[in-house]
Amino acid sequence: MTAILTSIKENSAQALQFGGWGALGGAIGSLLAELISWDNSTSFVEIIISVGIRFGVIGGLISIFLLMGYSSYLKRGWRIGESIKKGILPGVLAGFIAGAIAQSTYTIIGPTELLRVICWGIAGGLLGLGLSFRIPNLGKIRGLGGGGIGGIIGGILFIFISFLLGEVIGRLLGISAIGFLIGLMIILVEAAFREAWLVVKWSANEQKTLSLGSEPILLGCADNAHIYLRQDQGYTPITAKVYLDQNQIFMQYNSDYGEKKGMKKLIHKLQNGDKRKLGSVSLEVKRTKD
Repeated sequence: MTAILTSIKENSAQALQFGGWGALGGAIGSLLAELISWDNSTSFVEIIISVGIRFGVIGGLISIFLLMGYSSYLKRGWRIGESIKKGILPGVLAGFIAGAIAQSTYTIIGPTELLRVICWGIAGGLLGLGLSFRIPNLGKIRGLGGGGIGGIIGGILFIFISFLLGEVIGRLLGISAIGFLIGLMIILVEAAFREAWLVVKWSANEQKTLSLGSEPILLGCADNAHIYLRQDQGYTPITAKVYLDQNQIFMQYNSDYGEKKGMKKLIHKLQNGDKRKLGSVSLEVKRTKD
C-alpha cells in the first residue's frame, strides 16, 4: 500500500496535466457538438445516430487532446497531426457507442440521472481502453478502469453543474469536468497498479515517469522515440530500448549505437534503483517489487 501511495504521489503532476488536456478537449468537443443539430430527427434510429455522433465528437476531441497532452508531457511538442491520427478513431467510437446506448435506453425506459452517470462511465471506460492501444504500457484493464472511474465521477459532476448553471453552460463545464477526470483517473489508476516504471530526469527540477511493460520505451533522436536524445551528441535514431520481459527489466542498445561505442554487450538486465545517463538525460528504474 505504501508503494502504491508513493507512486500516485509521484505521478500527481502528470495526472493533473493529463486531466487539464482532457478538460480542454471536452470543452472544445462540447462546443462543436452544440453546432450539430439533431432536432429534426424523428425516427428511433435517426435519433440514436444523431446523439451517437454528438457523443462521438466529444469523445474524439477528448481522446485527441489527451494524446497531445501525452506528447507534451514527454517534451515532444503537441504533435497535433499524429494525435488526430491515433486518437480520433478510438475516441469517436467510444463516444458514439456510449451515446447510442444512452439514447436507446432513454427511449425505452425514460431518462434517469443514474443512467446518465452510467453512460458517461461507459464512455470513459471505452475511451481509456482505446488509449491503452496508443499509450505505451498503459494496460487495457488500467485504461478501462481509470477511464470508467473518471467518467462516473465526471458524470456526477456534470449533473450537479447542469442543475446549478443550466443546460448550455452546464454541458460545457460538465463535459470539461468529465474530460478532466477521465485523464486524471487514467494516470492515477495506472500509477497505482503498474509493476515497473522508468523515471526520466532532464534536470534536478524536471522529471517524468513512463510505465514499463512488453512494449519497449524507445530512446533516440527518431520521431517515434519516446525519450528524445540529441543527434548532435552522437545518439542514433533508436539508441536503446527499455522493456519488461518475464518479470525482468532490460535495456537493449541498438547494434549501430553499440558498434559506434565499441560495446561488447548490448542487453543489460536492470534492477530496482539502477540508473543510466545518456547525455543530459538521466534514467532510473523503479518497480513495486523485485
